[in-house]
This record gives sequence, structure tokens and C-alpha cells, in this order.
Amino acid sequence: MGKSEEGKARIVVRGFVQGVGFRYYIMQKAQEMRLKGYTQNLPNGEVEAVVEGDKLFIEDLYRAMQRGPTKAKVTDHVIEWGDPKNLFRTFSIKR
Repeated sequence: MGKSEEGKARIVVRGFVQGVGFRYYIMQKAQEMRLKGYTQNLPNGEVEAVVEGDKLFIEDLYRAMQRGPTKAKVTDHVIEWGDPKNLFRTFSIKR
């Protein structure tokens, strides 16, 4: 198995995603995958995650965010890739 490649992504999900524990769900998954960055609710009702780490784990997180926690209903999702900047030490929830 080869060396993993580092990446950075911004993931946004739309639908019934606020008030259902979505940010905590993302934080738990990201921490399990040793990803760094943050998640936050956006004023337009979306939830955003900015993550850095192993690209394969970022893809796993993206797939998990397409489902979300039990009470969520994701209707749309997008991922935008970028170059990692090593800006984060942990994964957190922005308020």
C-alpha cells in the first residue's frame, strides 16, 4: 500500500441539516479519521466543513456527510478540493 496523499476540501450540505446534530456528527467522524479543520452552520441553512488530511479519509467523510445523522435529510452536497495549508491543529465546531 502506497503513501497516502494529503488534501484539503470544503464540503457543503443542504437540506434539513441544522438542528439535528449534524455538526457533532461531522466532528465525531472527522476526529475518528484524524482529519483537522472545522464545521459550522451557515446563515442560509447549509452546513459547511473545511477539512485537511488524508484524501481517502476526506472522501470517506464526504460520503458520511451525504447521509448525515439519523434525523437529517440531505438534499444536495458539494465538495471543492484545494491544497492543504496546515492551518488546523484539531477538528472543531465553529459557532
